Amino acid sequence: MKKLLIAPLAAAALAVTGLVPSASGAATAKGDDMATVAATAKCKSLTALSTVHVRKSASTRSTSLRLWYKGTKGCDIKGVDGGSYKNTCGIDSYHYWRKVNYRGTVGYVPNVCVKYS
Repeated sequence: MKKLLIAPLAAAALAVTGLVPSASGAATAKGDDMATVAATAKCKSLTALSTVHVRKSASTRSTSLRLWYKGTKGCDIKGVDGGSYKNTCGIDSYHYWRKVNYRGTVGYVPNVCVKYS
């Protein structure tokens, strides 16, 4: 009886994470997540220049998902144009953001707050 419950639970867990089983049985990403997974696999390392919020979208009004602490490393996914930010990481005003993966959280940080390492 327990064996019958494992397959539906595994499928539900994969669906929640955005992964779907392929014909070979391996889990693969679907849709826009595929580009994120591929980009993270070819990670360009970034270091935070100061402690900064990783946000849900490229805007200072967006929800903060977590803090990225000064001196720690994360992965660069891509650059994006977004909402303006002022007085951030020593820059008066700018609007370019980085889509990043920091310790499993994918979100956006102001471009001027990170550097390639």
